[in-house]
Amino acid sequence: MRSRDLLLRVLEKDRDVETAWWYLYQALDDAPGQTRALENVLRLNPQHPEAQQALIDLRQKRLAVAADKSAPAPLTFLADAALEVESDLDDQYQCPYCGGQTGLEVRRCPQCRGGLFVRVPRIGSSAPLRLVVLLLGISLAAGVIEMVGPAIALGVSQGTADPTSIRGLFSLPGFVLVFGDFLQLARPAALLLLQIYVARAALLSLTILSVRGRWRLGYYIGLMCVLGDLLFSVFLLVNSYLGVAGVALNGALALAGGTLLFGLGDEFALAPERLLVKPATTARSALDFYKLGHHYRQRGMWAMAVAQWRKAVGLAPQTPQFYKHLGIGYAQIKRFDLSLRTLEEGRRQAPNDRDIAEVIALVKSRADMHALLKK
Repeated sequence: MRSRDLLLRVLEKDRDVETAWWYLYQALDDAPGQTRALENVLRLNPQHPEAQQALIDLRQKRLAVAADKSAPAPLTFLADAALEVESDLDDQYQCPYCGGQTGLEVRRCPQCRGGLFVRVPRIGSSAPLRLVVLLLGISLAAGVIEMVGPAIALGVSQGTADPTSIRGLFSLPGFVLVFGDFLQLARPAALLLLQIYVARAALLSLTILSVRGRWRLGYYIGLMCVLGDLLFSVFLLVNSYLGVAGVALNGALALAGGTLLFGLGDEFALAPERLLVKPATTARSALDFYKLGHHYRQRGMWAMAVAQWRKAVGLAPQTPQFYKHLGIGYAQIKRFDLSLRTLEEGRRQAPNDRDIAEVIALVKSRADMHALLKK
């Protein structure tokens, strides 16, 4: 497998390397792939004696096998049975679009140019990121407590709260140092502070959710939020709207959270992940796999759709509709023999389905055209 992938990478850069095609023929174990490799050797060097003889032997072997078949081969994909020896349909590293062979590190399919990687969030979060979430949560809780001061001041200014009963709190040790003398706040200042605290609580809540979910936008929102929190702390200190200890606590939380978050940019980056052509692990029933196949079909990912429909047929082998779409999928990835066998099984189960007969005719036409173009 390793040598095959290395040779494919060489040929992706230059398809006219005769020795690479010859070694690829020796590395492959499927007759169609070996045939293509030998044909390319002879394209570059028509007088290559070993390639000439090997190609003749391959063709004679295939003719002998075909002559021995007195009946169609069984539908070996049923009930998850093993595929025929020459099949590469179980190769998870095939192109999810056209089903072509690809190398492990190839970014795009050499046949259809389809992208072979997707970018997904990283799994799990680090201890520093969890610490950032904790610091943001403490900032949110502290802000909710600090909102009480402006709310009381607003109530006093409107006559709905008695300042005499509240004055007793200011005699507690350190109370003024933390909360300041909020009873001195005028009504406009108290109302403004209350509005800012509410907006700050909403923004911090959004930041915590986005940082926990590691949204890329959440990273920048988090940095802006902690920077805004630092400026808000300075605003509170300059205007004496909060005690010195309270301002210091807010500033320290914002500074620590912002410093940690700034160094965790990689936590929010999307990691490249290879698309593997296999049945989805999230589906359970045959209908689930059938629907997933159509989801991939709509995105042009025919090999991926075939993987889901094969599973659906294996789970519900008496459903003609599954055979029809699996046959169409095989035709799209140019597996015409399998396509026709699958469609014939669908027609056997549903002899009155006119769509299947039309699809069979269309696939035969495409197969003939494909054979002519390869000559």
